Amino acid sequence: MFDTLITNGTIIDGSNKKSYKGDIGIIGEKIDTIGLLSNAKSKEVINAKDSIVCPGFIDVHSHDDFKILSERKITHNILQGITTMIVGNCGFGISPYGAAKEQMSALYQVDSLKYKWDNFADFFDLIEKNPPSINVGVLIGHHTIRRAILNEINKKIPNSDELNKMIYLVEEGMEAGCLGFSTGLVYEPGRYSNTEEIINLTKPLKKYNGVYVSHMRNEAEKLFHSISETINIGTKAGTKIQISHLKSVGKENWGKVGKALEIIENHNLNGIDITADQYPYTARSTMLKALYINGTFNESSKYSPMGKSTSNEVLLCSVPGEESLEGKTLEDIQNFYDLPTEETVEKLIDVSDKILVAAFGMKEEDVVEIMQHKLVMIGTDGLDVGSKPHPRAWGTYPRILEEYVKKRKSLKIENAIHKMTEMPAKKFNIKDRGLIKKNNFADLVIFNESEIKDNATYTNPKNGPDGISFVFVNGKKSVIAGKETLLYNGELIRAS
Repeated sequence: MFDTLITNGTIIDGSNKKSYKGDIGIIGEKIDTIGLLSNAKSKEVINAKDSIVCPGFIDVHSHDDFKILSERKITHNILQGITTMIVGNCGFGISPYGAAKEQMSALYQVDSLKYKWDNFADFFDLIEKNPPSINVGVLIGHHTIRRAILNEINKKIPNSDELNKMIYLVEEGMEAGCLGFSTGLVYEPGRYSNTEEIINLTKPLKKYNGVYVSHMRNEAEKLFHSISETINIGTKAGTKIQISHLKSVGKENWGKVGKALEIIENHNLNGIDITADQYPYTARSTMLKALYINGTFNESSKYSPMGKSTSNEVLLCSVPGEESLEGKTLEDIQNFYDLPTEETVEKLIDVSDKILVAAFGMKEEDVVEIMQHKLVMIGTDGLDVGSKPHPRAWGTYPRILEEYVKKRKSLKIENAIHKMTEMPAKKFNIKDRGLIKKNNFADLVIFNESEIKDNATYTNPKNGPDGISFVFVNGKKSVIAGKETLLYNGELIRAS
């Protein structure tokens, strides 16, 4: 007897193959049987007529590191069908604790936690004893280990003793079960490091089949150079490579993505395991201070590694201490103060150096071209902070299905599901997930393609989608009719 039987569904199994009609029988955490099972006995039967049944979505780029323990429920993810997320991106790592708390405070207010940990092994033990609502895999963050070891975070080159201590932290993380190592070479303190430092820190990953994941040093005028640096690091370290949120920022850089994809594909054809991820929006989300120190608003400079943005292209998402400013544009504030853009930014940073913004700067045609490439998967880069967070935190996956599959037909639905499921599972060596297959974990999403609707907007972002009837995490219903069940059934994903 099955615990749950899903009947009459259109199964898209994640493999990029054509959909088919079938039933799925679940026993415990696993998919037990796939076939025509309408007469089988089951404790519960779900009729998925007129609905698609697919694997749970795997978000390769999350920033909910501290939320895993502080809240444990990841509402904004699970409502959109995400059943597994990978944290520790852009160099913002979770361990060691003291450095992690300091580093994460650049992204959001770090509340006092009930728990503390000495290393990744301790952190993983806490997760297993206090599971979150979805599965979680972890990357080692470069910023955090650099901050933990160097007294001066802006030090250009660590000495041999410091470097060895940093390498030890990477080795400890990989031994504990981390999936890889991430950098954010445009942010502090990673921006002070050179290529050789990153190569040395990435080398321990090879033994564990880990992934080098990078928010590159430049996503604007030096995009091609940054891709080459990323490939050089991964190649010399002998690891798999993942480029985070691939884009070309700033009007002067629009149209470069074709060549960027060509560089990536050529290296892939030559045997380099290199892929990228992307969120389906023309605005990025980042810290206002990071844009400022990288010259985004400096009128005397034509270029910025984070691209140029005008004041009407920057939306304030989170302003600690001045929440009334959230949802306003930088132009709104500039007009109020009657100051030039850069001086307005300086005044805002004096209010708080932890302001998060959504900054427009990508071309829609570039977004689509990246999305359609066979080496690109989907990730949210989500951060549910402030009253007006970037809508990608709540809407990435339904937006793909509604806007780019159903409306624009930029992707076939089987290909879109593949980019959200099996492709990331294979890349990050996540076993028995990402594919509807016998004995795989029953992480499943049931949705109506005609009813799927992304409700997260820039002005009202904290809304889950329509059209998702069920989300299963490890065989248990975590979403029913678009409502979270507050079931803490997630599991720690260790490297295997």
